[in-house]
Amino acid sequence: MNVHLRGRAQGFGVTLQEVLWLFFPEAKICEHELDPKELRLIKAFENNSDGDSPIDGSFVTNKLETGESTAWLVFEDSSEPSGTVIEATFWMDGKAGRGKASLSSTVPEEEENDRRRVSKLALLRALEDYTGKLTNQWGILTGVRPTKIVHRRLDKGIPSDNIADELTRDYAVHPEKTSLLIDIAQRQRPFFYHRPKDRNKVGVYIGVPFCPTRCLYCSFPGYELKKYKKWVEPFWSSLLLEVEQVGKALVKAGQQVEHIYVGGGTPTSLNLEMLKGLLQHVQEYLCGPETVEFTVEAGRPDTLDPAKLEAMNAHGVNRLSINPQSMNASTLERIGRCHRPEEVEKTVALAKKMGFPIINMDVIIGLPGETAATVNETMERIAVLQPENVTVHTMALKRASRLTAEKDQWALPPEEEVASMLEVTKKAARNLGLVPYYMYRQKRILANMENVGYALPGKECIYNIQVMEERQTIWGIGAGAATKIIRPDDAVMLDSWHNPKDPMNYVERIQEIIRRKTEQLEGKTC
Repeated sequence: MNVHLRGRAQGFGVTLQEVLWLFFPEAKICEHELDPKELRLIKAFENNSDGDSPIDGSFVTNKLETGESTAWLVFEDSSEPSGTVIEATFWMDGKAGRGKASLSSTVPEEEENDRRRVSKLALLRALEDYTGKLTNQWGILTGVRPTKIVHRRLDKGIPSDNIADELTRDYAVHPEKTSLLIDIAQRQRPFFYHRPKDRNKVGVYIGVPFCPTRCLYCSFPGYELKKYKKWVEPFWSSLLLEVEQVGKALVKAGQQVEHIYVGGGTPTSLNLEMLKGLLQHVQEYLCGPETVEFTVEAGRPDTLDPAKLEAMNAHGVNRLSINPQSMNASTLERIGRCHRPEEVEKTVALAKKMGFPIINMDVIIGLPGETAATVNETMERIAVLQPENVTVHTMALKRASRLTAEKDQWALPPEEEVASMLEVTKKAARNLGLVPYYMYRQKRILANMENVGYALPGKECIYNIQVMEERQTIWGIGAGAATKIIRPDDAVMLDSWHNPKDPMNYVERIQEIIRRKTEQLEGKTC
């Protein structure tokens, strides 16, 4: 469905698109001029009985020759004593929905952002009026990192109550989500830059792009081992070289690695000798006195055995992520994971016995075929294992996933059921003594919900906080890894780039990849 935008400047459609998707997931805002001959559109509501006619005779709401609906989104600004009022009208199929929002006095440098925010709010209300459906609790906050709004205001010393009022009034956020955002932001503040010596602290992410199989929902760089086995050794050799050279450059530049996260993919899909070699290089070239967190994404319990666990323990890994996603055997088979719930339980118990201080377990809600009762069973089995961290992901239909390509073949739970699933996980986390410490959202996330990381107080993952809030430089090593150079004093991003996702492209370009990082370290203070 195409929605033709009028009354806003060119380029405004991008701002409004994600609000439209909350109600019409397949709709697209169009800002170009239409060809009436091509579309064969008819004037709308010219002689309707209630007197509601378009702003001018050009607005149409008929179906195209293809039978697909077309719609109009029209904005008008009017002046009132309190400021500018922005009205949005959404027309389709002989019906209109309207919404208004006020643009109060604003400082010149914020005027454009405020106009975009108020336009989104007016559109939200117009779509609610048109559909008769209220969106869920996030209002017009459609971005990945909503906690940033709270942090920017806390940076200015604005009291939490004032921030809560603003989120509810100006962004239509439900008080429950407002409380979640403020609670998480306040819990994160101690991890941000506070002292001059903190400016030299950085993080490192290492991407290993191989997996035993590719899960139904996954869009991360993940190459199946059986299919791409010949790529593993050359990639591994290049990865060790990048770890060594970047590690040396970090030391020379006086940067101190505070946290390391080895992700992917599934890093533990490497064989024992390769895993040991990687861990040894990380320990030798990246770890230092300031390194307080070393995470390995062990993801798939079927890639772990006592020897690999012992190797990670011996090389200083102090946070291990073992991710069941579900503790339902039929679900695991359905989504393409090769382990059973009993393997998860056995592996977590062994890791705890070996003395890993922090175990994280990931869960996905909204998986095909699951219900709130299924999720409750998963959380009950996880509770027995007493993990220090639990991360709850709401299913998102990612563009590069097999689930999206085959979506007509899969029955996903309805919005009400997803909301119930999320409530189950919140209660389970609370019963384990876990508190929410980071969160993020995604496009096309089911029921317009969120992903939340929970931790025992004092056991929060520093990497997860910093990668989401972008308050500290993180150097990306390995396939698909992102480097973000942050000025810690004011959280300004100075530069960012990604390594190639394709393992062999990474191998071919390894000298160029290393050179870019070493030159950055030699040329400026980050």
